[in-house]
Amino acid sequence: MDLIINQNQSRNYTDKYLKNNRNGKINLEIELADKKISEEEDKIDYEMYTKSHMLHSAYSFEEAQKHRVSFPPTTAPGIVRKAWREKWQNATEKEKDAMMSFDTIYNMTLKENKENMPNDLNGYINLMEKMKVYMERYNNCPGVDKGVYEGLMNVANSLETELSKYN
Repeated sequence: MDLIINQNQSRNYTDKYLKNNRNGKINLEIELADKKISEEEDKIDYEMYTKSHMLHSAYSFEEAQKHRVSFPPTTAPGIVRKAWREKWQNATEKEKDAMMSFDTIYNMTLKENKENMPNDLNGYINLMEKMKVYMERYNNCPGVDKGVYEGLMNVANSLETELSKYN
């Protein structure tokens, strides 16, 4: 198990994380904290993988990580993955519905902006802003319940607030 997790972590995560930090606000303390959080999140992902008969019978751990299409992707910083996982664990059913819809908004925002997935904390904070702009389409949209828009905005705002604590 440790070998698989260590291989997963050898994706030059820290180098990408620092190179793509445009604002230069990420300091060594946050980098080290995120590295530790990433390792913990990788272990949690591996435990979930081993418990899923369908996943581990069809894919290796690395393949399962590559094929995951939900938000946040497995390449996201540990801080982002942890914030999302904790939000999911504490969410009500209504909040979970909004979080599941968030995957679609995430993918559509990336597609529309022709961008690659961000791989640093600032990139995810900026992505939340872009996603909120995209979500404005659901505000006062005929045939779409106002609760859909409000739920999506609540997810984006709460995640952005949580991520901003590290910035």
